[in-house]
Amino acid sequence: MHQSLSALALLLAAAVGCGLVMSRLRMPAAAGFILVGMALGLIHNSSSIETLAELGVLMLLFIIGMEMRLASFSKSLPLALGVTGITCLVIPISVALFTYAVHGEILGGIVIGFMLSISSTAVAMKMIEDSEEKDTPAGRLAVAILVAQDLAVVPLLLITNTLGRALTPRALLGAGAKLALAFALLAAFITVLNRIKSFRFPASEYLLKNSDVGTLGVLGICFASATASGLLGLSPALGAFLGGLAVGHSTLRRGALVMAQPVQSIMLFVFFLSVGLLIDLDYLIKQAWIIGAALVVVTGGKTVLNFILLTLGRKNFDTAFAASLFLSPVGEFSFVIAGAGLVAGALSPAGHKLAIAVIAMSLLASPIFFMLARIAHRLAVKHLGLTAPSAIPFHSAGADI
Repeated sequence: MHQSLSALALLLAAAVGCGLVMSRLRMPAAAGFILVGMALGLIHNSSSIETLAELGVLMLLFIIGMEMRLASFSKSLPLALGVTGITCLVIPISVALFTYAVHGEILGGIVIGFMLSISSTAVAMKMIEDSEEKDTPAGRLAVAILVAQDLAVVPLLLITNTLGRALTPRALLGAGAKLALAFALLAAFITVLNRIKSFRFPASEYLLKNSDVGTLGVLGICFASATASGLLGLSPALGAFLGGLAVGHSTLRRGALVMAQPVQSIMLFVFFLSVGLLIDLDYLIKQAWIIGAALVVVTGGKTVLNFILLTLGRKNFDTAFAASLFLSPVGEFSFVIAGAGLVAGALSPAGHKLAIAVIAMSLLASPIFFMLARIAHRLAVKHLGLTAPSAIPFHSAGADI
């Protein structure tokens, strides 16, 4: 017991120290947490990663909802839904065709394609905050797409669960009904909150009077709304986001933001650390070429595809380029889709292990990829004059979404 506690304390202290060093070097602290977890790997339990990922993302989406400017979000949502829909079709089809040509396997390719279609809300938001792009057109557009992708997790999971057996019209109808319900709830919340602007949240004065009670109350709102969404057969992440929208348009907003952010930061710290713990170094070394090639294709392919779609959506170069870079990391919910595919028999154990390694390495590599791309963009602006320089990389002063 004493040795286990000491080992855990060492792990946490090393992660904090490495995170501070990475921040000092102007690199994402999340990359440091993952590296420490990978170097001091003690566990390889994907179920614990799924739980930590979902809890951290629930809190993150709750805070995003509280901070959301509905006017900008409503304006960018149609494009976000279109980009998400196309990527959730193009990537799975492309991967399925590749796996069929190489191994004669289709179902596993579809599941892996679903996993790669979803971007990481946690990593993307960290990159947006670190680059000070939160209130720029690119940052707002990326957030809208991340929310749309979290909505897409619902049908992707439903389809994955049915791939191991016959895909009946009834199953497809059920998936369509749940997706329609999710969009209807989102549209209703946006319409109502746009009209009332602000309202008095029940017991807001009591919750704001005591920080301990207030923190518990805010957490209760987040997880209660997520539970209600889950009971309806929808994504708990959607419920957390809608709960955040409601709080953000109430008298509880300012205090709730202050009380919720430390808890969310701790959850995401544990999540990033756990991602590193999940990586099997022996497997990573043995399959380095395969994982590396897959990582390059996944990161580069997603970035190029999103850039093309956003450009076709009439976004300027800087906005489309930055937003596509923010969307490059593979998402936390990909762990959940991978587990569902394995249980359903649509994904083989070997395919599951490879997919988990690629997802984990994507979460580590994407912040570094983003930093290098930003440096390349600055050099292009300085030496080639590709676009007018701006105070913030990728941000065009007159652009809006």
